[in-house]
Amino acid sequence: MMSKDFTQSVWILIITTVVVASFSLLVWVVPNIVRTADIAEGSLAKPFTALELAGRDIYISEGCHVCHTQMVRPLAPEVKRNGRANQEADDIYEFPNLWGSKRTGPDLTNLGRKYSDQWHVIHLINPRQVVPTSIMPAYPWLFEQTLSGDDIGDKMKTLRTLGVPYTDSEISEARLQVRGKTKAEALIRYLQSLGQDTAQEVSP
Repeated sequence: MMSKDFTQSVWILIITTVVVASFSLLVWVVPNIVRTADIAEGSLAKPFTALELAGRDIYISEGCHVCHTQMVRPLAPEVKRNGRANQEADDIYEFPNLWGSKRTGPDLTNLGRKYSDQWHVIHLINPRQVVPTSIMPAYPWLFEQTLSGDDIGDKMKTLRTLGVPYTDSEISEARLQVRGKTKAEALIRYLQSLGQDTAQEVSP
């Protein structure tokens, strides 16, 4: 049984926290840093375009990732329902990744292979029109709000420091690709990109 001094000591708490955090860093972070080049070499992942990246930001800001995962586990029922299972190399350009575990709505890993742009338009305006049992809220205002694109270049520069291979040309043209587009257009472009880079692989 632990002594009263141990359970009430601030210093022991601090030391224990540092030890556990250091162990986690050693086990989870360091190996990935060392293996990054090898993982990237065999990856089919493609960096998001400027408009897709803007759409991903909207996806996160609207809380879509809270109800939808992007993590198909390598289990037969999951693969049958959601398509190709995720692999480590698929998300090398995702910061942060959006794997998640709570599926209030369906997993969206391979969504880009399933529906037309028009389907997504209807779904965002009124989800019940295409999925009668859906509990997803409607997002009609996304079609009214436009993007300036002023910050997209800076975001791409930051992502480049994290290893995303954006070129100077892609960064310089990013603002024009995003400017004037509605939030809905950007979001749909992001949703339509999901799973497209790995579509050439045959699902197991």
